[in-house]
Order: sequence, then C-alpha cells, then structure tokens
Amino acid sequence: MDNIKLDKADKTILTNLEFNARIKEKELAQLCHLSKDSIRYRIKKLEEQGLILGYSAFIDYTKLGRLSYKLYLKIQGSEADWIKLRAFFDSHPAIFARFESQTDWNFGVVYFAKSLYEYYLFERDLFTKFGHIIQNIELCHMLDASVFEPRILLDKKGKTFDLFGEVKETKLDDIDTKLLEQLLKDSSQPLIKLADHIQLSPDATKKRIQRLEKEQVIRKYITKIDYPKLGFEVYKVFIFVKEYTEEVEKSIISKLSSYNNTRNIIRMVGPWKLEVEFMCSNYDELFEIMKELRATFSENITSLNYSIFRNDVYYPSKKVISS
Repeated sequence: MDNIKLDKADKTILTNLEFNARIKEKELAQLCHLSKDSIRYRIKKLEEQGLILGYSAFIDYTKLGRLSYKLYLKIQGSEADWIKLRAFFDSHPAIFARFESQTDWNFGVVYFAKSLYEYYLFERDLFTKFGHIIQNIELCHMLDASVFEPRILLDKKGKTFDLFGEVKETKLDDIDTKLLEQLLKDSSQPLIKLADHIQLSPDATKKRIQRLEKEQVIRKYITKIDYPKLGFEVYKVFIFVKEYTEEVEKSIISKLSSYNNTRNIIRMVGPWKLEVEFMCSNYDELFEIMKELRATFSENITSLNYSIFRNDVYYPSKKVISS
C-alpha cells in the first residue's frame, strides 16, 4: 500500500467530498479555515495523487420501480474470459454495481429488474454466454441499505442515509435521463455545465435536480476515493443467524452502527440476513470486530463470513435504466 500521508485539511476535504461531491468550495474553505484557492489546489493535488478517482451519484433504482437481484458467482476462466464478463455486465444500464473478491465466490453483481421474468431473461443471457466458466451462483435480494457517511479519517461518526427499500414508480422523461447520466459521469459539474448538456436554463436544471432529490431518485453525490492508498481495505461481512426476531435484528444493527469502521448495513433476503461493509486498516482490526459480534450475539449469530472487496464499480454503463 502506498499509504499517502494527509494533514487534517486534506482529511476534512475527502471526508466531506465522499458523499457530497457538489459541496461548495466556500463551505470547504470555512471547514478547513483556508481560502477557496487553497481548497481548489488541494483537491487538484488529491486527484493527481490518484486518491480522488472520480465523481458520480447514487441513484436509487427502487424509486424507478425496480427490485434488486444480487448475484454472487464462482468463476473459473482465463483473463480473456474475465475481460469479456466485465464487459457484459458493464453494458447493462440495470447493473448498479459489480465487484470482485477472493473467497468461495469471486465475482458479484447487483442487477435491478421490474419483474422476476425480466431478471430471468438477464440470467439466461448470462448463462448462454458464460455458463462454461460459471461454477456456482448464489442469488439474494437487497431489502434496504443504511449507508454511513465516512468519518474514519477524522475518527468520528458521520450521518446515515437510507438507500433502496420501498419500491415507487417515478417517471423520467428524456431530459431527466440525460441529466442523471451526466451526474453519473461527473456529479461535480457546475450547474451551468449541466444545463448546457441538457439544453435547459440553469434555473430549470436546478429545479429538476431538486425534484429528483425530493423523490429520492438522487440520494447522494459521491466521490470515489482510493482508500487502499491510505492504508485501508474494504471488508464485507456476511451474517448468518438463527432465532432472528425483530428485536434481535434491531439489536445487531444497533451494534453494527456503533463502529466508526462501518460503511453500510444491508438487510438481505437470502442465505444470510445482513451484509455489512467495514473499512479497516488490517485484518486484525476486522477480527476484533467479528470476535465482539460473536460474543455479544452468541445465541443468534451462527456464523460470520468475510471477503475483501476489490475492483468495485458502480453504475458501470453510466446509463440510466428507462422508466
């Protein structure tokens, strides 16, 4: 790991940018007690160092009438096969995320479909093209997710926002779709540039953004940060349970929420009930968390599996599914 050293101002900038890529330079300047020119210089430097990898947005596909289908695949193939598989997933606007790991499965993908039959057609196409390299597949559903604004660099807890959940049918017109696709490509674009792309006035563009935020189609404006360069790894923990009452669920989620390392908590329909993403500086840190969870919920947690996430990509096609 490169372990780039940051001062407090750099940490403050990254922490606030991660889930608000459209934050004003003036606000960052006030938080860091620096000038706007200094903030602009520091952000450019963080980009040049490869710590900031890009800017995008969290679009909630459940607000466009979709349900999630989460696939975990065991792949055995050549590098050429992997390249073709990634390209296959990246061509689908309904793909929310893809990620890779080194455990019992080594490839994961989240697909959003309006119906089970629509998902079936996608899976059939997948097996038609890649069945010869797929050794195993596990299918789950994401019920909802709590995403924690990161404060690990500043060692304090951030806010939480909800993603997915109740399905709603929000209609998008062509201009909405173009606007969302621009935000997926670069959510840090100034309003005047976004307006130019969709050929509306800045005021009309701002009103569309506000409407999409109010309808929770747009949840956050995100900044992709290369945390391994800062000495962190992202771990996913899968929690298998028994005697899983509503009270037990609330208790486990409350405990998970108490860790500064926690990035998100996903309630699942499938073999495991909770997926939790932690950011830790090493495995020993994760081990202590898992040990505490086992001790605290020894009567409820049957097993904890984990994996290290690599090469995660959100909205790889940079296209928005049609409503």
